[in-house]
Amino acid sequence: MFQWSKKYETGSGFIDDNHKKLFEIGCDILMRTQSASNEIDTSYFNNALKDFITYAKFSFSIEEDYMSEIEYTGFVDHRREHYFFIKRLCYYDFDEIITNKETLQRLFEFIYSWLDQHMISEDLKLFSKQL
Repeated sequence: MFQWSKKYETGSGFIDDNHKKLFEIGCDILMRTQSASNEIDTSYFNNALKDFITYAKFSFSIEEDYMSEIEYTGFVDHRREHYFFIKRLCYYDFDEIITNKETLQRLFEFIYSWLDQHMISEDLKLFSKQL
């Protein structure tokens, strides 16, 4: 999970770099959940989750600016997917989630699943029309 693969490459360096960074952040957090220690560093996880959301918003805004510039016909639907993903993440009670490794791991399984599906179905569709 959160391993970058060529299947995600759009051909756009700046988009791929942003996607890779999302995967790196997700991988780092997930690895910390799987550490041998049973103690949870709640401060780390709280900050890491906030950082992930902040970077996701940044990455999505770059993508949306690009779609707007090229007048991508699927822009509204694509942006809506970004919006609902972020909105769903913001509804989680991180204070509760970060106290339990299994719950935290399930959250990142959802995040990975969403990113995987979105990149393969939506982002590649966007760039296959532009390359």
